Amino acid sequence: MRVTQGMITEAFIRNLNQNLRRLGKKEDMLASGKRVRLPSDDPVSATLAMRLRDTLLTVEQYTKNAEDAITWLKNTETALANTGDILQRIRELTVYAANDTLSAEDREMVLDEITQLKHQLLQEANASHNKKYLFSGYFTDKAPFYVSADGSIKAIDDFLKPQKVQVLSDSGTGITAGTVDISQLGPNVTVGRYEIIVSGYDGATANIAIKDGSGSLIAQSSGPVNQDIQIGDFYLAFSKYPITGDGTAEIILSQDSTNYNIGRLNNMTVNVPGQEVFSEIFKVVEEIEKAIQSNNAGEISGKLGNLDDAIDIVLKYRSQIGARINRLEATKTRLEYNNIDYTELLSRTEDVDVAKLIMDLKMEENVYRASLAVGARIIQPTLVDFLR
Repeated sequence: MRVTQGMITEAFIRNLNQNLRRLGKKEDMLASGKRVRLPSDDPVSATLAMRLRDTLLTVEQYTKNAEDAITWLKNTETALANTGDILQRIRELTVYAANDTLSAEDREMVLDEITQLKHQLLQEANASHNKKYLFSGYFTDKAPFYVSADGSIKAIDDFLKPQKVQVLSDSGTGITAGTVDISQLGPNVTVGRYEIIVSGYDGATANIAIKDGSGSLIAQSSGPVNQDIQIGDFYLAFSKYPITGDGTAEIILSQDSTNYNIGRLNNMTVNVPGQEVFSEIFKVVEEIEKAIQSNNAGEISGKLGNLDDAIDIVLKYRSQIGARINRLEATKTRLEYNNIDYTELLSRTEDVDVAKLIMDLKMEENVYRASLAVGARIIQPTLVDFLR
């Protein structure tokens, strides 16, 4: 085969372009610091890098959630710590007011301070974080307690409904979700699964049986069902939601709460049920106020035991908050280490080895320069070169 000058020139230009392309790729990698910028560079590494980025974003969000949860709990701890200090001061004043040597005027001055401390307790009970009330459970946009017309402190109506009823099955037409009046469910009814069974309904009376999730009978009653009745700890509003026949409803009572997602299938409940903490406190303090108003030292002294019980409730929830904070701190530490590990793995997957790349770049530069030098030798001068 005859090799022409045109063939030599064409092969040279093709090789020169390939050398230039490799040189440009090395320069681009060094400028960006990335070995894999496009899926075509390394499909396997590109797929792994995308997964690692998604994991890093998830870890970062979990870390933010943990930090927010810690802040929430620390604010709650501050509110409960202040509550404990206020109760201790009220206890000191109660002990002082129980002294038989005090006159009615002296006790009136003690009462004034206790009343002011009670209103400060209201401020702690209505403490908020980031425009959300700490002790309102699910109703974080509403202050959980308020001062009623008679001067006593009460919980808002919505706050008195911590349980939700979810009907899972309803056989027959005897009972519906409405039969359980959520606002009057019963103070001792805990969350869980229950069956409310109606049998022997004759239009006015019926047999009512309540079973727990394991099928054990926990309460039963027979008699009129055209009025509100109490069966065990349950209040059933039959006057508002009348029975129409025999039947069984399986329900779930669930507690609303404020949760933070701090990991896969890992949620942390941060809110403390304000009704359980403060309702008894306000009740005891108001009883102390009435006892002081009655100017009865023995009655005042008798309230100290109840006040100590209220202080114990605060200490119980403070210990629970401390345990949750410790768990969140441990979770946050683990997430921070995960972030470092995944970042290192992502760097090994897509980042360049700078020292090696610089050597490769110098080699490609030398190859390209050598190609140019060879081209100057093999491309023959044209007539134009002689005319210059």
